[in-house]
Amino acid sequence: MHKGQRVQQGSTSYVQSVFDNMKREYQKAVASGNNSAEIQALGNTLEVFKNYSGNIEFRKVQQKFQTGSSLKPTFDVTNYTIGKITL
Repeated sequence: MHKGQRVQQGSTSYVQSVFDNMKREYQKAVASGNNSAEIQALGNTLEVFKNYSGNIEFRKVQQKFQTGSSLKPTFDVTNYTIGKITL
């Protein structure tokens, strides 16, 4: 969900929603005094996104089931070029 709307993986709105969620969780953690290595790494990731001027690329990997609960030995990869997102 992004701004109350369902969004599809691989769309600009999906990537934007992931970024917005990361930013919101980071801000909550910092406000509560959490300065763990994980939160610092999240802050670094947000900075990299903020300073990145290229197109965002996304790869979706799907592996289907055969019968029952066993996975097929092959998988499909779909490549998306998202473009730029608003940070």
